[in-house]
Amino acid sequence: MVNGERVRQARELRKLTQTELATRCLVEQAAIARIESGDLKPSDALVQAISEHMGFPVEFFHQPTGPDFPLGSLLFRAHLSTTLRERAEAYRYAQITYEIADTLAARMKPSVLRLPQGLDQAPADAAGITRSQLGLSPDTPVPNLLRVVETAGVLVLALPVDLEGRDAFSSWAGLDHKQPVIFLSANRPGDRVRWNIAHEVAHLVLHPTIKGQLALVERQADEFAAEFLMPEAAMRRELAPPITLDRVARLKPRWRVAVQSLVRRAHELEIISKRQYTYLFEQIGARGWRTHEPDHLAVPVEKPRALRKMAELIYGDPVNHQRMAKDMKMAPSFVKRLLDSHADKAEYVGSVPPGRSSRVVPIRPSRGHLRSV
Repeated sequence: MVNGERVRQARELRKLTQTELATRCLVEQAAIARIESGDLKPSDALVQAISEHMGFPVEFFHQPTGPDFPLGSLLFRAHLSTTLRERAEAYRYAQITYEIADTLAARMKPSVLRLPQGLDQAPADAAGITRSQLGLSPDTPVPNLLRVVETAGVLVLALPVDLEGRDAFSSWAGLDHKQPVIFLSANRPGDRVRWNIAHEVAHLVLHPTIKGQLALVERQADEFAAEFLMPEAAMRRELAPPITLDRVARLKPRWRVAVQSLVRRAHELEIISKRQYTYLFEQIGARGWRTHEPDHLAVPVEKPRALRKMAELIYGDPVNHQRMAKDMKMAPSFVKRLLDSHADKAEYVGSVPPGRSSRVVPIRPSRGHLRSV
């Protein structure tokens, strides 16, 4: 029996309307609508056509609907220019990647989640509490933020598509909503990835459910991220006057944030005046740094590891994509694309801050926690 929700999932993932899919399959739009609603049992030939145009094996459309999760901060991160079709694409990629992680995680053992949830403090105070619970010092840089977040039990998943306007989003997922998940879009600079991670950690910590105006919620997440990545005490120590653009730029490799973020932080903390802030941003613009900061200051791109690590444990290293795809009822090329967006062993070597464990700690969605792997 074809599962209509699976047809819709694949269609939205491919950014197709019902009419567009119907045209490719040489049927009326109403037929696709009825299949997705469960009112029409398609012929074997039509299922085969849908399979070929969607790039998923026929078996994919016969399986039950996978685990669901709330939109979470996707509501916040979607820009006004983002269409419903683009938002659906992001959600469906996240849904199917999460399903793979959920399937793999079912074969792992529990471990402890250390990320706080629902803190009722000011964003800056919540950032300090979160740093403490993650075992970080209160006022030093975080060399490998993604690594810290993963070892705290957050499942971080990279999506193999460039989701414009949706750099990242997050949710407390699972049947009991105790699984923190962050989804990262592909092809972002290292400093931007780190800011996105900190921003989404803020949503997980401060906003487990949607409350209040979205603009206020986003501003709170920005305040949290700024304090988490650039603690006030450290910034007052390291951004001592006189502040020049070159002096600020020298701090970027150490703090692994954008030069623009450091300048903005100096202004927020009133280390520099509005006039100085404007002047520094004029210099940033004159040097062409608004869209691309100097390559010699580039921050290494951090990639999540947990999903690929679980796949390696179950399907070998290198991963047997054919066997994994058969189990997942997906195309080997699709599974490979998802895994290639995550770090392999070589990319993860040396990514652990001194004195910390080298373990990856994903969480088993909706059925408890995973052991370190």
